[in-house]
Formats: sequence, structure tokens, C-alpha cells
Amino acid sequence: MEDYRISKNRDEIIKLVQKKFKAESMMTVWQKDPNSGTRLFKCHASFYSLHPFEGVFSIVILEEARKNFNPDLEVYFLLEVQDFVFKTKLSISQTVDKSILSFQIPFDIRLKELRIHPRIYIPHEEKRLVSASFVSKEKKTASVEVACPIYNISKSGICIIVSKETLSTVKLNEVIELEGLGFFESMGNQVKAIVKNARTYTKKGISTDEYYALGLEFQTN
Repeated sequence: MEDYRISKNRDEIIKLVQKKFKAESMMTVWQKDPNSGTRLFKCHASFYSLHPFEGVFSIVILEEARKNFNPDLEVYFLLEVQDFVFKTKLSISQTVDKSILSFQIPFDIRLKELRIHPRIYIPHEEKRLVSASFVSKEKKTASVEVACPIYNISKSGICIIVSKETLSTVKLNEVIELEGLGFFESMGNQVKAIVKNARTYTKKGISTDEYYALGLEFQTN
């Protein structure tokens, strides 16, 4: 099973778009019917320009292919390396050049995660918990300690389930302390990890904004 994550962090998205478009200029672009899912338009395109402060990027497509393009529908993008997928809408401002189309920089992207160490998914029925200590944003409290269910774990990181309230106290790249991982191979009972990402927790196709899957990377030193 391939691992994907959804990022909605604006700074991360802009940096990734800049990095990906710089390294890989070719992409596949398509549109589909919002009701039936039938593909209505597909073509290959090349990257033209990026304007992060304006929130737009531009691509070049054959003018012949543009005839089937619907400006009212969302547009899907897949870079040729197939690890970077997103959808967005046409930008309000366009150039006079009919071969160039400008789009909004996406507000979320889907990334394939290439992993050296395989993930072990913990069945929900096991209810295996880890104690996580976060630095509190409230000056009156030094830290916040919560017991979090483990969603999955590998030698390089862990994903835990946190509440919306807990997530509000967490910052990207913050170092947190975990306790209770002595069960996993040769890992110590107490470890430190860095907050890398967070996404809405989805279970059996049902998502709720009350709980989130928090991705953490273990510190090596």
C-alpha cells in the first residue's frame, strides 16, 4: 500500500511547488465531470512561471488542446514523477498568449511518501497509547501532557491521534517528548520527535475535524 499525505500548510505548499516545478517541468493536466467523474479533458503541459506572492503559476499547453478546456471546472495536475498531485482553479488574470494558462497555487496537495522503513499500523481495537508532552502556549502552564492513540509507527517516525484542542497547542517543527514506546523493537521508552505534519483523521471513509493524525519524526540524536 502506497503512503500519501495531504498538506494544507501554505508555506510548505509554496516551497514544494517551487522545488517541484524547478526540478520537473513536465506534467499531465486533466478535468473531469463533477457528477459522473468522467474525464472530459487531458493533455500534457510544461511549467512556464511561478509567482508565489500573487498566488499563481502558469503552464504552457498546445493551443489545439485548449479548445476542450473548460475554464469553469477544477483542474488536476500530476507531475511526471507521479509523487505530487493537486487540483486547483483557473486564475482570474490571464495572459493574451492563448498557449499560456494561469492557475491559483493550490490550497492542499497530495504527496506520495517514499519510505525506507515500513509503517506498522496499530489496530484500533488494541488501543495502544503513547504519552506526549507539548510546550504550552499558555504562560501559566509549562507543558501539556496527553495520552494519544498510536495510528502507525516505523523506525523513523510515528503517527498519533490528537484532538482538535491538542492540535491547537502544537507548532510545526516543534520538538515533543514521547513516553511508552518501549514495546517497539529496540526503541527506548522515552524518545523525542519533531512535528512534521497534521491531517484530518479518517477512519473507514469517515472523516471528522474533531480528531487529527499528527505525523512525527524521531530525533536521531
